[in-house]
Amino acid sequence: MRRIRTISKSICFKNISSCLLVVMLASVGVQAFAQDQVDGAGPAESVASEVRGVVSSGMGEWGLSQRFPDSVLWLELEDGARTLALFWPEMETPVRGAVIILADEGENAGSGLAGTLARELTHRKFAVLSLGLEPPSVALEKMLERPQVAPEAGPEGGSQGAPVRATIDVLETEAPSDLEVAYRERIREELVAGAVELGKREYDFLAVIGIGRGSNHVVAYAAELGAPPALVWAQPKFYSRDAGQLAETLEKASVPRILELSSSSGGEQRKASLARAGVQGFSLQAVGSGTVFLPRDGKALAGRIAAWLTSGPRQ
Repeated sequence: MRRIRTISKSICFKNISSCLLVVMLASVGVQAFAQDQVDGAGPAESVASEVRGVVSSGMGEWGLSQRFPDSVLWLELEDGARTLALFWPEMETPVRGAVIILADEGENAGSGLAGTLARELTHRKFAVLSLGLEPPSVALEKMLERPQVAPEAGPEGGSQGAPVRATIDVLETEAPSDLEVAYRERIREELVAGAVELGKREYDFLAVIGIGRGSNHVVAYAAELGAPPALVWAQPKFYSRDAGQLAETLEKASVPRILELSSSSGGEQRKASLARAGVQGFSLQAVGSGTVFLPRDGKALAGRIAAWLTSGPRQ
């Protein structure tokens, strides 16, 4: 009986020793793995930083280039920087022409409505170049969204002292800051580079499409061109100053045709305002009722845009 007890204690001791050895080996393995992960993080982060250094914005372009490797197009800008665009060639021939899509604020060239709309238009014999729209900084966003205030007339014979607050607001609104100028200029450069790329590929540049906040920038871009393409606005969201100058800018640009796809009452008001200002070639198509366009709406919107681009001028 004593012998059996001795053997049992020996077996238990060996089992405990084996368990401790396994735990120690596992601990060493985990530490080694963790060290490898830490050591490997440095090069990966440095590569990401290097890539971001040549990209004009940080909206997931690197991931986008991995997702759509056959469509990636790096556009060279005037200051030596680059921005990522996606080029989608027509799926059927003969090609009807090419369009540029500027995404809504905060969306990249392949996300949101811009990505779906681009791919759907290629099935309708259009080539498409899509661009993302980097959101402004918080400070700049406040400047851009500041409401335009009409100046108030002072009382007759009043004091010639400090101007009223309304007048100060108007002056601030009408004088863009250096930050705003730089932001708008960067977007203009991207649109210009996109149009140049389409020219190199010998496409007939038909239209530029602005989604949401992108509508502000396509209008300004078209105003600088000698022969502007047609404009398409999808659920446009104009800044206050841009909306106030819209008719004047369009008249200066001599845009041949304009299509607005909208689900809000603002479209009707804009149509009436442009008509009073004598702007020609504006068409409004109401889509839905008070709804926000989603990526799944790209197919229906692509059908409307394709039909409008291939039809004759209409009001």
